[in-house]
Amino acid sequence: MLSRLENIDLALFKIINIDWSCRSLDSVMPLFTDQTGGMLVILAFFLCFAVFGRRNGRVAVAAALVTVVIIDPVGHYLLKPLFARARPCHLEIGRLLVDCGTGFAMPSLHSANSFGVFTPFVVRFRWKAAPLYLLSFIVAYSRVYVGVHWPADVLIGAAYGVTIGLVVAFLSEWVIDKKIKPGNNAKKKQ
Repeated sequence: MLSRLENIDLALFKIINIDWSCRSLDSVMPLFTDQTGGMLVILAFFLCFAVFGRRNGRVAVAAALVTVVIIDPVGHYLLKPLFARARPCHLEIGRLLVDCGTGFAMPSLHSANSFGVFTPFVVRFRWKAAPLYLLSFIVAYSRVYVGVHWPADVLIGAAYGVTIGLVVAFLSEWVIDKKIKPGNNAKKKQ
């Protein structure tokens, strides 16, 4: 069963990384996989929601920050060593468009962070924020396209990110909306 799943993963990797490649995507996909550019976009996004998103926006930003603080260390120090899966570029499979990286492949923390960071916004703003997942999908897809992750890595990463994002978002709603209601402090002072 496991070898069958690995064969499917390899076949999907080759389709995305080789068969569906083209020059224009070869120049665009590394931009979506670049952590520095992605961090700047997410920071700008956070700033907009913190300033213009009122209370819901600030709660979502706080929950998103907590989500990332959980995803990265747990993924890096626990999950990646647990799975200990080699990246396709370490096995010299497919085309490599960016630096291969030195760590293990599963889960993709790019995918986990991009899905995880937007999940609190989807919880707070419902369907209005769901299109944010399109950007997360592009980031996840780019990781396979540039040759540094298997499709299963980004799928597991997305599921991991959404799960942590949901837990943090619902806990933040419970704590902030149920325990720290707006105006609570004013009533206590009277």
